[in-house]
Amino acid sequence: MATRATLIRTILATLLFACTVPAQETHPVTPEDVLSIREVRELQIAPDGKQVAFRVREPSDPKLPLASRVTNIWVASTDGKEPPHPLLPNLKNATAPRWSPDGRWLAFLSDHSNSPATMQIYLARSDGTTSERLTSVPGGVEDFVWSPDSSMIAFVARDQPTAKELEKQSAGDDAIEVDRDFKYSRLWVAKVSDKSAVQITKQDFEINEFAWSPKGDEIALVVAKSQKPEDSLLYSLIVVNRSSGEVVRTLSPNAAPISGLLRWSPDGSLVNFLEGPPTKEFASWLSVVPASGGAVRPLTKDYSGTVLAVEWTPDSKNLLGQSIEGTRQTLLSINVASGVETKLADVTQTIWEYSFSTNGQTMVYTAQAFESPSDIWVWTKDAQPRRITDFNPQTRSWALGKVREVEWKNSKDGRIRRGVVITPPGYQPGKLYPTIVNTHPGDTAWWTGFHAKWWAWGQLLASRGYVVFLPNTRGVTGEGWQMHATIANWGEMAYQDLIDGVDYLVQQKIADPNRLGIGGWSNGGFMTEYAITHTTRFKAAVAQAGHSDFFSLYGTSYLSAALREVSFGSPYTDRKKYDDASPITSIRNCRTPTLLIHGINDRGVPVGQAYEFYTGLKELGVEAEFVIYPREGHSLQEYAHQLDVQKRIVAWFDKHLKP
Repeated sequence: MATRATLIRTILATLLFACTVPAQETHPVTPEDVLSIREVRELQIAPDGKQVAFRVREPSDPKLPLASRVTNIWVASTDGKEPPHPLLPNLKNATAPRWSPDGRWLAFLSDHSNSPATMQIYLARSDGTTSERLTSVPGGVEDFVWSPDSSMIAFVARDQPTAKELEKQSAGDDAIEVDRDFKYSRLWVAKVSDKSAVQITKQDFEINEFAWSPKGDEIALVVAKSQKPEDSLLYSLIVVNRSSGEVVRTLSPNAAPISGLLRWSPDGSLVNFLEGPPTKEFASWLSVVPASGGAVRPLTKDYSGTVLAVEWTPDSKNLLGQSIEGTRQTLLSINVASGVETKLADVTQTIWEYSFSTNGQTMVYTAQAFESPSDIWVWTKDAQPRRITDFNPQTRSWALGKVREVEWKNSKDGRIRRGVVITPPGYQPGKLYPTIVNTHPGDTAWWTGFHAKWWAWGQLLASRGYVVFLPNTRGVTGEGWQMHATIANWGEMAYQDLIDGVDYLVQQKIADPNRLGIGGWSNGGFMTEYAITHTTRFKAAVAQAGHSDFFSLYGTSYLSAALREVSFGSPYTDRKKYDDASPITSIRNCRTPTLLIHGINDRGVPVGQAYEFYTGLKELGVEAEFVIYPREGHSLQEYAHQLDVQKRIVAWFDKHLKP
């Protein structure tokens, strides 16, 4: 009876407490809220699996005019008993944590000890008690990897101006000779014992990624043969001698320049890498090749997802990895002999923030929920995944919309398409809501997680009463390499995917057909301009860093080689394909009020692309505004600009879609 009485008292006390503590008040998401997020990236698990090191990027300081976000290296215990804490206090710019294989050291990049304003490699004791600088190379270190025996670190540094070049610059001669003034990346090796560093490679090639052999006598590299635009898609997998830097063999002429997927198997027999077709399409898959040379064997060519990162298991029989499947990510195991993939756990995350690391037994990764940004989770065999950090508790006070996946069919080919819908707080089924289509940037698939970035406006708009539709039009990652390659079709069936998704939301009595808006960044800016020049259904549009004219883009962007090789060929011999895909060609059909946003120093999509579209809209008498941010490139970096762009987007849609 005593036990029962105790249980009753406990229940009554719990109910009383629940009645006396008010529910936490929430408020609509503000642009300032969005910029308050702390970002967790670059996870690295310790060799014994007991700790994880990672980078934390703090929010920008709104009082400073330039991008000034502090980044530091943190550590946490994987069992959750030791709370996360900085490895070393007061670091302002530290990144890329890497444990030594013996677990004694944690190396990282930083500029914190009066190095020449560049990133150098530092070594910290695993307990965080001391740190010391390992390298002092002019220009700084771009990337590095420990040797298997922990005695050396291979790193990449770039050529610096010669004495003659510096003399010319000091005399005021700073002319740049196009396609001549290249500064190539070089492979170096530093010894931990005496901090000596030696340049290994002398050849002129551009290094994308590298990995040590288990014996430490060779290093595999993914390289482009030059920095010229026409060589920007021509990457090879080679092996160099660690001492001489000489190329001893080429394992594949068809490597893809995406980091995180080059590894040497622990037994030394195989090298895994990302392979692409000889045609240089926007396509790639995970493959293995004998380390001594031989036939390349694809592992994931038939996989209906996209592998992001992998590591070997100690027995060299499996690869553990993180991949995208549709609107979610997954942890998976790939049997190297059979190529069979086995899902280990579902992950909610964006490709922009994924992080994964494993020692073959324990996996650490970042994951989101729709109501919270990325935190660190731990997976071990025969146990449920556990979250061990909580870096952004402030989001619990935000009024967030409900996030869910939706499916519909393309009306032309019947293919099932998927995307994400965010309904506003207090959503009432059957009520028609103003709806904004947020088109995806690049090939990034929208995900069923947390949508609050300066470039991902989902929750910012949903909290203000909008339905936000994020369609994964064809060409995104997460659907296999063949579907990914269709991004080079530019518009066409991707537009049909989008407009059929809008029709689906209208049929489901979610979207108000008379209050439709559309907007996006980068490829999303292009898709926005393509849509509003092919239909008058949208009443407002925001196009940020979008390309409107493929012909002029070809001649002014470093993307020209990609356009030629994987899309249209040369416009100087066949311009029609370029014009057919360009929104500027159909701008005479546009009636949609449009806000154009661009960074003045955007080299990928030069600001002239927005000028062309804006000029066309003004000549047609279409309402348009054009905002250019100084000092910014393709991605906005300064706090004031990230804040301003969000405020302008909300104001533009409110003006045109709300009574």
